[in-house]
Amino acid sequence: MKPSKDDRRSRRTRQLLGDALVELMLEKHFESITVQDILDRADVGRSTFYAHYTDKEGLLISQIEHVIRDLEVYTTETGGGHPGLLPSLELFRHVKEQRRLMQAFVWGRGAEILTQDFQGQVSKIIEQNIHSMVGETAVFSIPVSVLAKFVANTFLTLLRWWFDEDLQYTPERMDEMFQKLVMPGIQEIIG
Repeated sequence: MKPSKDDRRSRRTRQLLGDALVELMLEKHFESITVQDILDRADVGRSTFYAHYTDKEGLLISQIEHVIRDLEVYTTETGGGHPGLLPSLELFRHVKEQRRLMQAFVWGRGAEILTQDFQGQVSKIIEQNIHSMVGETAVFSIPVSVLAKFVANTFLTLLRWWFDEDLQYTPERMDEMFQKLVMPGIQEIIG
């Protein structure tokens, strides 16, 4: 993303462009979306677009960063003091609340970038929580970073499956499945 003034008009323009991209991604694959499609949907001029972004990939990355920041804030606000490895129930609830936005990123090019960034953020949260539970100096048969990536990837796989199933299960049921999948093995490793 190009640097720009953070005034109200610039924020509104970025919001219009981001909303247009998300709407288009719900209709077709990212690869088939053109900058002109985004401009038409947002009702923004070409020079305005390029004043904020170098290309549609820059806009996509900006939107993904926004999703990650929102999840981080939501997790901090609702999951601080969560006793387990991950505030998974709160994350499932947030994803369901933000269904339309998340659905745009679950498929297509956005999914790969979002998955990598989200996996990294979730892994970091899990590592911190493991260390909080057992101490920084605890040694396990499997490195903590591997445990964290395993749990994060299991969460992401379950999240993607949930979308494939059209979110027909409640966040509580999804969390129950997640806990049953990961906790027995994790408890065996960390004690």
